[in-house]
Amino acid sequence: MITSRDNPNVKRIAKLAKRSEARKEGLIYLEGTRLCEEALSSGQKAVEVIVTESRLSWAKEFTPDLEPMVLGDNVFAKISNTVNPQGVAIVIKEPLIGAEIPRRGDNKDIYVVLENTQDPGNLGTIIRTADAFGLTAVIISPTTCDPYNDKVIRATMGSIWHIPVVRKTMAECFEFFSKENVDTVATHLKGNELGSGDLKLPCAYFIGNEGDGLTDETSGRCTKLVKIPMKGRAESLNAAVAASVIGYELSKLI
Repeated sequence: MITSRDNPNVKRIAKLAKRSEARKEGLIYLEGTRLCEEALSSGQKAVEVIVTESRLSWAKEFTPDLEPMVLGDNVFAKISNTVNPQGVAIVIKEPLIGAEIPRRGDNKDIYVVLENTQDPGNLGTIIRTADAFGLTAVIISPTTCDPYNDKVIRATMGSIWHIPVVRKTMAECFEFFSKENVDTVATHLKGNELGSGDLKLPCAYFIGNEGDGLTDETSGRCTKLVKIPMKGRAESLNAAVAASVIGYELSKLI
């Protein structure tokens, strides 16, 4: 068991616990029982496992082929990103972000396209929603936040491992959707009310930046504009909530 915070392996893992450092090496640091188990049960392979002595049985059950790095409780606290460490962490290889937009094969595809979405909680919730409603893929612009950010992964509740995430520019998206005859929908105050019956599949709907919404260029290139009817006095909906409402409406058509 490692009891020194100055141990070279401890310092190395502590660096990987910072997303900016792990990304340089094509790795992801995951911490916490549930987060690690979700990744492993979804087919992700651990390249390292780090536990406290009291969690050795966990390592033997979930990563039996790896020799765990065992740390003292106070040493584990050094590499932890949480207030109350659970004594379990793994390092996995970062899955490649998709380069190609997938198709279902039955022409009932639904895509949510994110243009410059910046809040990790929003992105994670949207990925979770897309998984729940059976969407084909989540497509993110190059300016959207890192999908393997710790906050994003936690907000997905495991869905990050279940649904394709593809990175494309808006120009690449419209080129693909035009070629594949996919309807493109933007949320807009001048649009028809959601639920009016004018949506059809295959469809891609666009969600913009939390503060600025979609760019005029993107809205202008979409084939349809829709707005979510609101009976209260709120001016707008959170990006993740809007994505959920539209995603659910479209999922009824599958």
